[in-house]
Amino acid sequence: MGLFRPYQSNDATDQPAEGAATETTPTQPSSGKSAPTLSRREAEQQRRERLRPTLSKQEQKARNREVRRAREQKAYQSAESQPERVLLRNFVDSRWTFSEFSWPLLLLSMSIFLVGSWLPRAAIFASYALWAIMAAIVIEISLLWFKFKQLLVERVPNANRRGLLMYMASRMVAMRRFRRPPTAIDRGAQF
Repeated sequence: MGLFRPYQSNDATDQPAEGAATETTPTQPSSGKSAPTLSRREAEQQRRERLRPTLSKQEQKARNREVRRAREQKAYQSAESQPERVLLRNFVDSRWTFSEFSWPLLLLSMSIFLVGSWLPRAAIFASYALWAIMAAIVIEISLLWFKFKQLLVERVPNANRRGLLMYMASRMVAMRRFRRPPTAIDRGAQF
């Protein structure tokens, strides 16, 4: 019996034959190393490279762009999920407004105004129409803002109104299919 080796018997019957030992192949890998051990400096450098890889300028710009886009998307989602904004979107989207149809009228009157050198009388009427359309938009937004403020006090008391008027104006002026976030309810629906 060896001091640091497993128990060995002295019986000849327990010993395998010499021919049998050479025929078997070892199933365990060899105990030798495939590569030299890295120094501490090299190992730490590889670990740092895995955690924070060294990137080229283009790769760094692309990575920064992705991080910025993800941050902006997260901020956008958190801002748009506020209850007062959801209520405002549903308030605007549930009704027909003159403002959403104003873009084609404004473009038509501006194009007539630009060709005013050939038709001076049409240019004068187009300029009046342009001002009338803008005044109608302002009046409509003002009336709906007062209605919305009353609804906001009823449904979401102590809500922050900062920026809601401009949000309402931009949502009303945008055509329905181009509104972002997209409309969630139909016109005339209860919300």
